[in-house]
Amino acid sequence: MDRRRLALVALLSFAVFTAVAIVVSGSRPVPEQGSAPWIVQGLGYLSALVAAAVLLAPGGLPGPPAGADRKLGGVLLAALAILVLLDAFAFDSSGGANIGAGFLRLVCLVGIVAVAGRLMATTVALGRRGSRP
Repeated sequence: MDRRRLALVALLSFAVFTAVAIVVSGSRPVPEQGSAPWIVQGLGYLSALVAAAVLLAPGGLPGPPAGADRKLGGVLLAALAILVLLDAFAFDSSGGANIGAGFLRLVCLVGIVAVAGRLMATTVALGRRGSRP
């Protein structure tokens, strides 16, 4: 499995973990949420970190050269760092945050989706080129 495909799988697992964390968090009242949403979201952050590490790794992994991949990995790592800092500091004990923190979270998630879309497009294009005679 080449680096882009591995990073794409890790980003898709990030999306699944984030969706599960939202569902778990929304299924309980705020005072009774417990730590389950944070644990699931932490697993999502861990999978996104794996994707960033794979993209930022030097050329030892199979796949195309890492020049463009490193830029994608840098964007992914920056967005992930901001998301983790927002979860750690911006949200208070009442379960809410200010609108600026929510907008910044949205911008970071859109950045992660853009990286995943770029990886998907290049992976599909490389797969089509490799399958032609």
